[in-house]
Amino acid sequence: METISFYDYKEAYYHGFLGGLLKTNKDFTVKSNRESGLGRSDLLLLSAPYDGIAIIIEIKVADTYAELEKAAQKALRQIEEKKYDMELRLEGYHTFYVYGIAFFKKLCKVVIK
Repeated sequence: METISFYDYKEAYYHGFLGGLLKTNKDFTVKSNRESGLGRSDLLLLSAPYDGIAIIIEIKVADTYAELEKAAQKALRQIEEKKYDMELRLEGYHTFYVYGIAFFKKLCKVVIK
């Protein structure tokens, strides 16, 4: 509540905000807008290749509080439909954690698969 301004409600802002927070994790490399499959995912967190763990994050912005869940589910569907894991599998990643995150102003909803 103290960091995000009420007016910072564009997807690019949340994308950069999350990327910056996640960059502090020394166990994963953070990649932004990396092309894979039929598009590009918002954020990837990749372990060392021999660990084979990849975290795929897609971000959406909801127009209302009531639409948070729907927007987060839409983000998960986009990851599956666009096959964001395809190239990562070819690189040897085998364990995937998939997050759809929706924001509405200072609130968010996270769904995990």
